[in-house]
Amino acid sequence: MWIALIFLTILAMIYFRLKRPVDEKIEPPSNLTMFFHPVQGEGDLFIGGLLLIFFFSQLFLELFQALKELF
Repeated sequence: MWIALIFLTILAMIYFRLKRPVDEKIEPPSNLTMFFHPVQGEGDLFIGGLLLIFFFSQLFLELFQALKELF
């Protein structure tokens, strides 16, 4: 389920970025935007962002399961 959520998030980000017109003037993106940006961001940072999302989701899953067993 978590992997499906990650892939759906990736597809949503890519779709959102590709549907924007090319000539749209925007401010330089923040570091967080560059970290997670699938189209114009740095490739290795994007992979790092995916790993960050995956491992945080696994962490939260483990925490919620531990709380469920505790209560």
